[in-house]
Amino acid sequence: MKREIRVALVGNPNVGKTAIMNALAGTNEMVGNWPGVTVQKKTGKYHFRGFDIELIDLPGIYSLTSYSLEERVTRNFLLSSDYDVVANVIDATLLGRNLYLTLELLDMGIKPVIVLNKIDEVEKLKFSIDKKKLSKILKLPVVGVSAAKREGFNDLSEIFLQMATGDLKPEGFTPIYSEFLEEAIDLLKIKIESQVSSNFPYNLRWFAIKLLEKDPEIIKLAEKYLKDSKTIFEEVEQIEKEVKERFGLDLPTFVSKERFLLASKIAKEVVGSSHPAESETLSDKIDRVITNPITGIPIFFFIMWLVFKLTFTFSQPFTELIDRIFSSWLPELVKTYLSFLPRPVLSLINDGILGGVGAVVVFLPILGILYFLMSILEDSGYMARAAALWDNFVKIFGLSGASVIPMILGFGCNVPAVYATRAMRSPFQKLITMAAIPWMSCSARLTVYTVFVAAFFKEHQATVILGLYLLGIALALLLSLFMSRFVYKQEEDEFFIELPSYKLPSWNVVLNETWIEVKDFLYRAGTIIFAVSVLVWALASLPIGAEYAGENSLIGHVGKALTPLFHPIGIYDWKPVVGLILGALAKEVVVGTLGTLYGTGESGLVEVLRNVFTPESALSFLVFTLLYTPCAATMAAIRQESNSWKFTLGVIAIDLTTAWILAFITYHVAKVLF
Repeated sequence: MKREIRVALVGNPNVGKTAIMNALAGTNEMVGNWPGVTVQKKTGKYHFRGFDIELIDLPGIYSLTSYSLEERVTRNFLLSSDYDVVANVIDATLLGRNLYLTLELLDMGIKPVIVLNKIDEVEKLKFSIDKKKLSKILKLPVVGVSAAKREGFNDLSEIFLQMATGDLKPEGFTPIYSEFLEEAIDLLKIKIESQVSSNFPYNLRWFAIKLLEKDPEIIKLAEKYLKDSKTIFEEVEQIEKEVKERFGLDLPTFVSKERFLLASKIAKEVVGSSHPAESETLSDKIDRVITNPITGIPIFFFIMWLVFKLTFTFSQPFTELIDRIFSSWLPELVKTYLSFLPRPVLSLINDGILGGVGAVVVFLPILGILYFLMSILEDSGYMARAAALWDNFVKIFGLSGASVIPMILGFGCNVPAVYATRAMRSPFQKLITMAAIPWMSCSARLTVYTVFVAAFFKEHQATVILGLYLLGIALALLLSLFMSRFVYKQEEDEFFIELPSYKLPSWNVVLNETWIEVKDFLYRAGTIIFAVSVLVWALASLPIGAEYAGENSLIGHVGKALTPLFHPIGIYDWKPVVGLILGALAKEVVVGTLGTLYGTGESGLVEVLRNVFTPESALSFLVFTLLYTPCAATMAAIRQESNSWKFTLGVIAIDLTTAWILAFITYHVAKVLF
């Protein structure tokens, strides 16, 4: 008997597929509240009753069309039949909306296990779901679970086992739509059947429905498999003509509406409520304020300001401790216990490794607390409201509502933000969004911000950093407006996002997300920044005999050659220039490079910077850091997603030019005001 079972997890974004996999298989995947986080399928294994069960977390999707990468990846995998069981994970608090995908799976001929996640939240919202009745209607097994509380998983694993071994063979419900649509499906199905061979690999009813939905990939397959696809397409056009005359809708919208109506009808039959359906809940009242641009935008900025304020307040004791360890204690230990090593090696350890890596690791508490607070906002349901709020706002600037998620992701890291644009259907909106993302202040830039505000703007740290974030947002919106008006004129893309229920954050989820981000930062500090720190040390030490990090070193010659370009923005020392150059590899490297070149020692990098910069030039440096060339990984992602070096180089040119101009303005205005 086969002792391995493959289970495909399918569902809408944010329903908890990844959380279920983490709970069952003990994996450490990212649990996000945003469409686009899970771009590729992820897997995890666990053991149950002598069987190895492999869970395949497919990308979150709302439908099985082929417009986005997520939809194509999921649908192609399901068509491959490379699995034993399909688990359709559903957010129990949004049953009607989630059943839309369930009906598509049934149309496809797939008979999944229905996994009602967040079943514990249903009770809190004072309504109930009749699981037995839902199972009877759908003719499928239905299991209620709670990924947050890790409840219901034993029953779920039992169902996996029974379906994989053939002990449970669900009949599966055939969705029946309106009389008009059913007649159209039957007509098309008969005509398709007459044109294909007996080994046609697709479910005929599903194929007919997808042609009615004008699915791009199904149209191509029709041209491949049908003897006379032209007559089929003509029949589809005739049906659409009749739909427009009778219902005033285009054909794909009509089919989607029919499926939504059926999903809603099923949900109403199985959902019971202890309060009147028409009454406005507390959640509704809060949403009316938070998602309204007039009240919601100030609330959003206040929350972000509060996050930064709490971040700096709680992290300060820890950053001071780490700074002492790397700038004083460890160098002294090296000098005391490793004094027998050659002088160049001691210099490498103290000036190169401890100076470079230490200058970055000192900000680990800041980033850890920031990630922690952002994860709380995300898991509580607020960040979805923030996305809906900005959806309304960014359309003013020519951005698609679908741009909101990638841009918000950009505040964490620009790289996954660029990859998240894959979910956008419009290629032009995708390019506009990719061009705007590098001006979203990623967490890597925060390491630069924090050291400079600590040196020059200690009394206004949160205000200055929030101002930098707002400047990036404002310029990104203006760039998007310009590109949408003069470069890529395109009708705006449709955008849909569900608002999850408000809830107390799951501390397991919050801590897991925080650890993943912190671990990623430590990895970068231990690899990229370590390598660059050693490289900087080597360039600062050569040629042999030159003063370390002096004007006659190799790095000194490079920095001095470029420094005149930075004089107009208040930067006269060549060392910060070198930091910016190497920062094009990774923004965290800027601080590491400065720590290596200045050899901070006991005085600390903050004290050294006060002797090199003025408040005006420090502010100019921060603005330049915000806006100039994105990091190498982001540039690579833009090149990959745009498939154009011309576009990528154009983004770099725009960023560099804008950075210099805005830094110039900032410096000279600050000289007048300060």
